[in-house]
Amino acid sequence: MLAFEAAWTQALGAYGFVSERDANKALAAIKTFSSENLGHGSGRDGLPVPALVAGLKSTLDVGAARAVHTGATSQDVMDTAMVLTCLSVMDAMTARLTRLVAELDALLEKSGDNAMMARTRMQAALPANVALRVDAWRRPLADHLALADDVKNQLSVVQIGGPIGSRETPQPHVAECAGQVAETLGLALGPVWHADRSRFVAMGHWLTLVAGSLGKIGQDVALMVQQGIDDIALSGGGGSSAMAHKQNPIGAELMVALARYVASQQGLLGQAMIHEQERSGAAWALE
Repeated sequence: MLAFEAAWTQALGAYGFVSERDANKALAAIKTFSSENLGHGSGRDGLPVPALVAGLKSTLDVGAARAVHTGATSQDVMDTAMVLTCLSVMDAMTARLTRLVAELDALLEKSGDNAMMARTRMQAALPANVALRVDAWRRPLADHLALADDVKNQLSVVQIGGPIGSRETPQPHVAECAGQVAETLGLALGPVWHADRSRFVAMGHWLTLVAGSLGKIGQDVALMVQQGIDDIALSGGGGSSAMAHKQNPIGAELMVALARYVASQQGLLGQAMIHEQERSGAAWALE
């Protein structure tokens, strides 16, 4: 949120909406702002931006205060902050997926030719090798990784719409000011998307695909370590309070539980697309 406010103030100063002096004073306040007390204001206003803006202006004179947030709206700040956050999450997720695909490649090379019983509907089917199952783990993860750039491109759009989504301030340099904010934040500038939540639902869909594919691995691992099947042995597991011989597949179970949880959240996220008029409080809060 502070990154957006700083970029907005810089643009207001660059295009003469406020003086360079006032912009610099506002930027100094943004740089040194402490966010410790946003909780109360967020509870009162339904979001933290009004308290944030009031806090930023509290130490500034009238001219410098005008260099903070003027012409922007709370949703511009929140949506752009969410975009930046989601892009950071996507970077972390793709780095982890890249490592995981590489580890599965190494597993295929090391053990892919080992014999294993293929199972359909949890029943023994036909003899196969380890590569059959591990490649079924790897392939969708590699596909999701290939889709990640498209998801990031959809996300990488700044939100600048102003109070009603008409993008009218600051005049007469609306487009230039908005373009500078986007460039400063490393984002693209497109049409206002206050009531169009497609990009976040698309990210949720991608995360659901990733989580589901990881959950499939977890489910397979939990079945493969069963006594009597013994396709694999875990290097570690969870103990039992009553049965000392047990080695519970805690990590695998967690993957399954999280995959099911993420899938349920995607259904809820889809509900957030239903915005009334130019902006919804309820749908936005749900998102």
